[in-house]
Amino acid sequence: MNSYEEGRPIAPSLPPESMLQILKHLENDIKSLHSCTLVNRHWCRQSVSLLWVEPFTTKLSDNSILSLLKTYFRCLKNEDKILLSQKIRNIIPTESTTKPFFNYASFLRKLNTRLLGNSVSLWINLEQDLFSSIKNKEEITNLMLKALYKLFIQSDARLNSLTLDVSAGSMDIAAEISLFRQNLNFISSIRNLNCIFSNPSSEIFYNMSDLWNELPQICKGIRILDVDANDMHWSSGQTLANLIQSQTELSNVKFRSSGSRVTSAVAMLAKKSDTLTSLEFEYIDFRKVSLDGLERCAKLEKLRFIGGNACNIDTFRPLINAKCKIKTLELNEIYDSQSLITLLENVGWSLEHLIIHPIINSLMEVLPKYCPHITYLNITVTSPFIPQLLLLVSGCQLEYLVIRTNSINDSEIIVNEMGKVVPPSLHYLELLMPLSSRHLNTFLMDCRAPLKTLIVNSYPCIFLTDSHINTIKKFTIRKGTLKYVNIGIGGLNLEYDRLYIGELDRYLNFLPLDKIVVRY
Repeated sequence: MNSYEEGRPIAPSLPPESMLQILKHLENDIKSLHSCTLVNRHWCRQSVSLLWVEPFTTKLSDNSILSLLKTYFRCLKNEDKILLSQKIRNIIPTESTTKPFFNYASFLRKLNTRLLGNSVSLWINLEQDLFSSIKNKEEITNLMLKALYKLFIQSDARLNSLTLDVSAGSMDIAAEISLFRQNLNFISSIRNLNCIFSNPSSEIFYNMSDLWNELPQICKGIRILDVDANDMHWSSGQTLANLIQSQTELSNVKFRSSGSRVTSAVAMLAKKSDTLTSLEFEYIDFRKVSLDGLERCAKLEKLRFIGGNACNIDTFRPLINAKCKIKTLELNEIYDSQSLITLLENVGWSLEHLIIHPIINSLMEVLPKYCPHITYLNITVTSPFIPQLLLLVSGCQLEYLVIRTNSINDSEIIVNEMGKVVPPSLHYLELLMPLSSRHLNTFLMDCRAPLKTLIVNSYPCIFLTDSHINTIKKFTIRKGTLKYVNIGIGGLNLEYDRLYIGELDRYLNFLPLDKIVVRY
């Protein structure tokens, strides 16, 4: 029953669980979450927990990073503050500092060790006058990082996503297993693990190696595993295989490696046939790595191959023999056309999302025949294959279309005909090609599709002009369906762009690329 205040009914507060589910829809909208914290105490409690799920990101300004760290250091226990203040006077809050309203550290769910290290390094570099030497700065960096890890662990934070980055330039030298052993629940619930071994310094590598080697015993529920193994030590390659073997829910795996460090790990994937749904390989040397055994993975739905040596029909054969229903396929920088045709012949009927760069030889000719059900097409095309592209587009019920070409002549040929053949099912379009406003107008005048999202990137060949904007304005008014637009690189980065589009605000939204782009 509603209560009353001054004769007006007041709705009761939603249960915390319901409120959290509602707010999760805003978890990537930081501005809206900040607004929610100002509604009332109940909304504030629920919103703050989501704002601090992933505090360290690449989007933070220097001032935001410093404010973030100051808040965390205010959460330290007094003994830890005293220990640090003895080394770092004037910048670490003392015991007299007011305690924060929330235990912010307990909300941490996603952590990137490199970004954490970089954040602390930034603080120290901005206060470099307080340090007498480089050695002193390294010591302080390590002390501050250890204090933060201790805070996260003792606050009962439980990570569901961890990026363990030991690549060159990483500043984090404090992620030691001795710290994590104080509360293994901190990392035992990880579902998403990203490991980067790229030219690491010996100090960083050997410091992190104990933690890496114990992960197979600590983490058993990883679902997404992403490993850059280019400079992985041979012993770490065996740990990777052990890590895969120990998982019970592994579904998505991505490997990047130009060497043979992932050989045993790839072989171990065959034992995960009951759960594996996605495989991604970037620049794998298939002279050293075999996919034999993966014919048992009948649940696979997504395959990505980017580059790689000796990627041919023998590479694909185990996946073809798996008789799996592949829904998403990406083929990037794979130049053995006959092996690609054979692969598409076997898996194309179930494909819904196809990404292929570049088109070579007779591949385009077989796409309409072998891939009749695709709804998402992302393709790089050159003039010899434009007629086949138009045939493919007109024959499929495409909903999403991304076309790339670097040639001004090719882009003119494409848009002069494309508007006439795009299907009425299409609502998302990216034209990543040099387009004058005249040719953009030609396309939009012919376009029958009820586009909702339009992305045009002609940079660096052709720059945004008011003619481009006017062309889009006319299309928007005429069709009445367009809602989201991005032009150029990154959208509205320049003030004069804002002047061009100000008058269109009542018709649609010009948004940054990362807000509207669709990728599979």
